[in-house]
Amino acid sequence: MIQNDIIRLIVIEESANDAEVILNSLRKARYPIRPTHVEDDEDLATALNEHEWDLIIAVPVVGELTAEQVCEMVQQAKLDIPVIVLMSKMDNKMMALLYQAGVRNVLPNNNDVALQSVVGLELENLAERRRRKHLEQLYRESQRHNIMLLQSSRDAIAYVHDGMHIHANPSYLEMFGYKTMDDLEGMPVMDLVSLEDQPKFKDFMREYMMEDKEEEQEISLEGVKSNNKRFKLKMEVSKAIYDSERCIQIVIRDQSQNQELERQLREVSRRDLLTNLFNRQYFIAILEKALAKVMESNVRSILLYVVLDILENNRENLGVSADPLLRNVAAILGKLGEHATVARFGDNVFTLLLLDKDIPYATQLAETICKKVEATVTELGTQSVITTCSIGIAPVMASSGSVHDVLADAHTACRKVLQRGGNGHEVYKAVVKTSEQGGTGSRDIAKMIETAIEENRFSLRYQPVVSLHGGTLPIYEVFLRMTDSEGQFVPAGQLFAAAEEANLTIHLDKWVLKESFKVLMKEQQENKHTTFLVKLTDQALKDENVLLFIRRLLKSTQLPGERLVFEISEAVAISQVKLAKAFITTVNTMGCKTALEHFGTELNSSSTLKHIPVDYVKIDSSFSRGLSANPDNQKAVQEITKLAHDSGKQTIAEAVEDVNSLTVLWQCGVDFAQGNYIQSPLEEPSYHFEDEE
Repeated sequence: MIQNDIIRLIVIEESANDAEVILNSLRKARYPIRPTHVEDDEDLATALNEHEWDLIIAVPVVGELTAEQVCEMVQQAKLDIPVIVLMSKMDNKMMALLYQAGVRNVLPNNNDVALQSVVGLELENLAERRRRKHLEQLYRESQRHNIMLLQSSRDAIAYVHDGMHIHANPSYLEMFGYKTMDDLEGMPVMDLVSLEDQPKFKDFMREYMMEDKEEEQEISLEGVKSNNKRFKLKMEVSKAIYDSERCIQIVIRDQSQNQELERQLREVSRRDLLTNLFNRQYFIAILEKALAKVMESNVRSILLYVVLDILENNRENLGVSADPLLRNVAAILGKLGEHATVARFGDNVFTLLLLDKDIPYATQLAETICKKVEATVTELGTQSVITTCSIGIAPVMASSGSVHDVLADAHTACRKVLQRGGNGHEVYKAVVKTSEQGGTGSRDIAKMIETAIEENRFSLRYQPVVSLHGGTLPIYEVFLRMTDSEGQFVPAGQLFAAAEEANLTIHLDKWVLKESFKVLMKEQQENKHTTFLVKLTDQALKDENVLLFIRRLLKSTQLPGERLVFEISEAVAISQVKLAKAFITTVNTMGCKTALEHFGTELNSSSTLKHIPVDYVKIDSSFSRGLSANPDNQKAVQEITKLAHDSGKQTIAEAVEDVNSLTVLWQCGVDFAQGNYIQSPLEEPSYHFEDEE
């Protein structure tokens, strides 16, 4: 929360003197507070009904009022007010109950530093939730406005998905002679075109989809009404989103109206009356198209969220209309944004959408905007006004999910600039949050994945796989690592789970393959016959492009295929036998080998090897941990090793953590081993395999 904002605070304490101690702590940190002291549930109920509050600080019990009851009253009132509890003696059981009840933080009493820090964090989080809620309201308002315009439009408008109608407005229904949408829903749009024009319409739509055109395309056709009466029409098609689903919008203009007048009216409906920039509703529609484009073709755009600092903080002190100032800034943005869609998004907010541009271009443009705005003097009444601006920058990515998410990201970045005093720009970057902050959402991680290559946040780690029975050829398993914008590693489990949810796993596979080939090329130039074990994601089995990518890399680098062993999990292989066998057969023709990882975890692993022709079997880590003290696991390892050897396959034990387990593996006849006891993953493939003889 910005330091100048008044913080409305409820303090629940035994006495006013005790409450004053808490307030003094916050005043020392220069929090501008407007507090009230509450001692019972009646006082709290009255306070919650009379005012809006930002924060509640309470002790566990005051009289008969408990902190759990405080949370319950806040929840029943459907209010978003963080509750912080101060305890004289920290008790784990009590803390657990408080967190379950909805308390945000539990702190030791008389710890001013902790209180001041947590208050700041909770206020920031509250401000962000409120901003997000505001943006959601704006979005819903725009959606309602668009629906009203659709329903009242004299143009016949319909939305089509996979060739079928999913919605049509009253004008469209009337034009083709249908009473309700129930009569039209699910009907192919082709049925509304005469038989003679259907081939022409098919060719038109095929060309439109194949060329991935964003602008509206027009075609003249002969239409067919429900009574089989024919008529001439001119149809416009464009890509759109209806009910969160990507589809095609069809618009048939009413030819009886003056077309030029209709065009002018459409243009006016898109514009802000004061600045003549695009308005919020039209900008959201353009942003939706940009989001659909990145989902379909991976072409990213950039959103700039521009706030005028003087109107954000001191609008009431101007004493005059700020319209001339807004027009001046609009003129600056309109000239600078020649490759952008520029809109007045709110009272003192402008937005720019840069199509098919990158972050460096956006930051350079933002810097130019800041300089131009600061250099502009506006006469407001009898005073000259100079303002600066704060700009949040956010990429429009496939993992954004919705228009609202993109706007929220840009808004968050803009608030960071405002907190620094304004007059600057900030790029939104998702970071890995600590457990105290609630953890990082999969959508944030997916956003990191999409920007990781250009921001150089991907890297590989190499864990040696050593022979237990002689042999010094260098073999490593390759692991992918990713850091956030602050250099913190994203846990691998979260990384791949988020990638799968956002359909980005192939993105990771291709980067790992490309970098692995680079390193193997370097190893070969140094006369090292290094082999890499590369784990591919489950989606790779289903995507033929991955096999083509591998083939191209082998051809361009001239590396022998035997330098690569591709790992697939037993669970995926046994559930997708045909795909797994086809994948293995194809990479074998390239000279590459394969391994079955997590082996031994399925119900009938013995039958797996009969169907899946891999070269290596990787014994699941659950068998290796504490192996020397677990007779059942020892027996299982022996059986897996014999089964693999009988099938002509070599075995690899992973996750070896102690010397005793290593000895047991050797006695069981396991061929290779890897684990942190031998060597934790390295930044470079630099392990001395000769030392293992």
